[in-house]
Amino acid sequence: MQRSVLLALSILLAITLVRPVFADKRAAREIRAGYDAIVRYTKQKNVEGLLRLMTPDFMYKTRRGTVISKQAVEMAMRDHYARIQSVKKRTTTIKKMEFRGNTVRVTTAELFVAIMLDPLGKPHEYVNRATTRDTWVKTPQGWKIKMTEILDDETLIDGKRQVSRLTPHLKQAILERSETA
Repeated sequence: MQRSVLLALSILLAITLVRPVFADKRAAREIRAGYDAIVRYTKQKNVEGLLRLMTPDFMYKTRRGTVISKQAVEMAMRDHYARIQSVKKRTTTIKKMEFRGNTVRVTTAELFVAIMLDPLGKPHEYVNRATTRDTWVKTPQGWKIKMTEILDDETLIDGKRQVSRLTPHLKQAILERSETA
């Protein structure tokens, strides 16, 4: 009798421990597919595709701690992509995944290389390297990004390091946010 109870408890414990591992593996696979879609949509300059991967309350946090809404991010992406002549390279390397139920925090290394036109129409090589921490949440529509935090970034134009600048849309969103606070 004791052996059967012990065996039953062992099996129950094993099932209880294994189920989250399988769920985590499935979530990791789906989130990796999400990053593959981000790379694909970025190369296509497909803003709508990128927006579909975000929750309605998506927030973007700059390295300096400024938090920006999804609407301001959308305007900045449209402005940014309008000046991109071609995307030469876009990669995302997942460095770490932390699972907490229906939330997964992912640390990534990002690389974006493009030919961007200046206001006079002259092409320049634009390179951005960033380390991000993305918070993904499970929704009825699948895994979506709730927040992207920039942990570190570097931008080069024609090989020269640039000081991070906010687009006019992001500047306006920050001003509006500070006025309502």
